[in-house]
Amino acid sequence: MQVMFPGVAPRPSWPYVGEVARSLLGVVLAVAIALEWGSTAAAIGAGGSAAIAGAIALQDSPHGRLPLVLVVTAGMGVAVLLGWETAPYRWVFVAVVALWCSAAGMLWAVSSNAGQVAAAASALLVTAPEQHSVLPGPLTAAALAVAGGLLQVVLVAVWPRQRWRTQRDALAKAYRSVADGARRLAADPQSPLDIDQLIALRESFALTDRQARRRPQAFRGLYALPERIALTLDALRGAAAAPGVQDSLLATADVLTAIADGKRDGPSAAQDALGRLNAAVKIVPESANIAAARLRTQLREAAELHFAEVPVPAGAAPELRRAGLPGTFNRVRAQIAGQLSTDSPILRHAARLAAATAVGVAVARATGLDHGYWIALTVLMVLRPETAHTYTRCVSRVIGNICGVGGATLITMFLHPSGLQSAALAVLFLAIAYAVSGIGYVPLSAALAGAIVLLLDIDGAVQSDALGERVLAVVVGGLLAVAGHVLIPDRSLIRLRQRAGELLKAEIDYAAVVIRAFVHHLDDPDVALSAAWSRALRARSAFEAASGTVRADAPEVRRWLTSYRAALNAVTSTCATLEAHVAGMPPSTLDRRFIVAVDDYVDALRGDAPCPGQAWKIDAVHLTEADQQLQREAAQLRQEHSAQRLLVAEVGAISRHLLAIADTKDIPAVTAPTGSPRRDRD
Repeated sequence: MQVMFPGVAPRPSWPYVGEVARSLLGVVLAVAIALEWGSTAAAIGAGGSAAIAGAIALQDSPHGRLPLVLVVTAGMGVAVLLGWETAPYRWVFVAVVALWCSAAGMLWAVSSNAGQVAAAASALLVTAPEQHSVLPGPLTAAALAVAGGLLQVVLVAVWPRQRWRTQRDALAKAYRSVADGARRLAADPQSPLDIDQLIALRESFALTDRQARRRPQAFRGLYALPERIALTLDALRGAAAAPGVQDSLLATADVLTAIADGKRDGPSAAQDALGRLNAAVKIVPESANIAAARLRTQLREAAELHFAEVPVPAGAAPELRRAGLPGTFNRVRAQIAGQLSTDSPILRHAARLAAATAVGVAVARATGLDHGYWIALTVLMVLRPETAHTYTRCVSRVIGNICGVGGATLITMFLHPSGLQSAALAVLFLAIAYAVSGIGYVPLSAALAGAIVLLLDIDGAVQSDALGERVLAVVVGGLLAVAGHVLIPDRSLIRLRQRAGELLKAEIDYAAVVIRAFVHHLDDPDVALSAAWSRALRARSAFEAASGTVRADAPEVRRWLTSYRAALNAVTSTCATLEAHVAGMPPSTLDRRFIVAVDDYVDALRGDAPCPGQAWKIDAVHLTEADQQLQREAAQLRQEHSAQRLLVAEVGAISRHLLAIADTKDIPAVTAPTGSPRRDRD
């Protein structure tokens, strides 16, 4: 959540000014309620909880946001209660912080957002007051923190995000349109498919290039799946009258109608239709086997995405139901259990985070610094799982924290705001954080740190030495974060796998920008292409540096590196050829079906968002399917579409090279020699 920590709030947020204002209003109301019914110390937890919950409610997610806000709100209440109960006891508090932060670090196994939300909740723990409180005090503080999160839930229910409504309506219309097309196709194989609703759906989900790289595949699937299903139906047109195909089309229409209508009996209706589809696919002619199997897979995926949070078993028609919190907890537990290995970068991050925060709290208590909590706060704000840019980004965040802490402390020293005045200034800094969230780490960290200072100084009592103590604490926290990476580094082989995945993702993002430029107008193609190319260059430099830390004298490692570099070089060369033919404005005569096929291919290229605990990989099945559809829709191109014809030819080459990478075995298990230097720090 970028309200408290970078990387969680939506980017950019300016298109959603109303929703951001709703979130910030919740923070002010939460603080006001806490000041009325609790204390200034309790108001800190309530305001922080409301800020975190408000940012979560702004997330673009394929599933419900409110259950997630409720779960996180409960966790924040526990963090506040633990902090208030244990903070007066030095070593008990150090142990609690270490255990809590180790668990928070492990949540990076779920996603980057989950890890950063956990870090934000940890901030409520480490800023708990040291003074001993009688029992009603901690309970009141925890209750007010929970109330702050619940207040955001109420505001979202009363003031929902208009974009969500528009997207839901467009999605239902698109599925209903594809269902109608399937029925018409079953009755008349020559009946055309209406793609107007599909175009409207994609426009309602329009993303910036930065957002498209970061959104989960499930989110992009909300608009891409109806397009893919429509293209598969078009591929079945020639066999629509064959045995089994007509029944498959009718069953498809029923599944899509159940999804579009959103009725209470939708899961059972979809289950019945999927059962009929499975039976029909078994008797389709051989010429339609591939397309029919692909259609069945796509419909299962659509049903899973709409009705459930657990996978639908292949070849079956299970009861489609939402897994709810138990299913979600089981999935999270399995993801965390998969990282319980000494080689895991997530487990090592959790160890770094726990050690650095615990040491930070211990140092603050031992030295008696009044503002020593900024040591642990800084660790939480800057420490991330290791990437190619760990050290530069860590330093950038520390610099931003120093600027934000310094500026906000000067405001409190000279203006002495307190109560709602301080809360209003904190909200102003939060608004700035939303505004600069896509600019860079320094301004974002500065705005967040400033907001935290003003929230923590809500009682208005600031001593003259506060500025020096806080800046010193931030510097110490930054040093502890860096020391964590130095003392507990990722293993060289794991690091190479991670850098290889980052390089592959960067090269694919570059390819995606180039390919999209052939069918969509880019406001400034030179800037977009240059930025994508620069990211790929930085990723390649990090990959080459990481490759120097493993035993390149081993034949298996040399062979893997050679084949991996060759495939990526071929992709880069092909993209460079395409980039030379990018025009300023794509032809207006391009067939919409071709544009949809290109967009789906780009979605298949980008795959899912990178997960910190795993090397990024290609979705070979989706990529193969999208490539076949693109080659088929190339028949819609006219003679004047020479650049797009070149695109189709080169896309085939890109697919071959990427599928070769997907088929390549993992890096051989060869460890780095003792004492080998780390050269992937930048």
